[in-house]
Amino acid sequence: MLRFLTSFLCIAALLAPMTESASAQVAKEGKSIALRDGLKSMLQAQGAAKLSKVTVNVDADGAKMMKESFSIENGSGSYTVYKGLDADDNLIGSVVMVNEQGKEGPLQVLIAVDPEGSVYDIGFTIFGEDKGKPAQTWNFLKQYLGKSSSDPLTVGKDIDAVSGATWTSTSVTNAIKRGVVVYKSFVMES
Repeated sequence: MLRFLTSFLCIAALLAPMTESASAQVAKEGKSIALRDGLKSMLQAQGAAKLSKVTVNVDADGAKMMKESFSIENGSGSYTVYKGLDADDNLIGSVVMVNEQGKEGPLQVLIAVDPEGSVYDIGFTIFGEDKGKPAQTWNFLKQYLGKSSSDPLTVGKDIDAVSGATWTSTSVTNAIKRGVVVYKSFVMES
């Protein structure tokens, strides 16, 4: 039994790095990416054979629910969600595109979530920050992996801000929180 357990642990240890490297490819690059390239890395590389584009319009009632249930300010607006489907139309994952204002400029964040709503990759098509550039790096972004709408996603609680870029860190966190909540509340449950 001990020999089997040791063999199993060795195989699991070998597979663990492959599993991590298979996800978060865009976040690990730490730079802005074209939407098409982001969708390829985030969905096609995960096994999606086709995409379905959905526009989610959050009205005043939806924004009120987001504020009351998830403490999200200014949740109203339009969100684009790209669903990655396999050849049999099974959901592989989704990418929620969220626009957010940073300290120096706009951010457009791509949040890749699995079918259950947990983050597995993050990217930026627009990153209008100079001083906040460290908030675009793997060292900062990796802390969001596995997070979902059930997590606080709050700087100072479960998210550590980048020193000297607190505003940008908070903007990125707010965008990711809105993305996972929009996915859970308006895509998963619809």
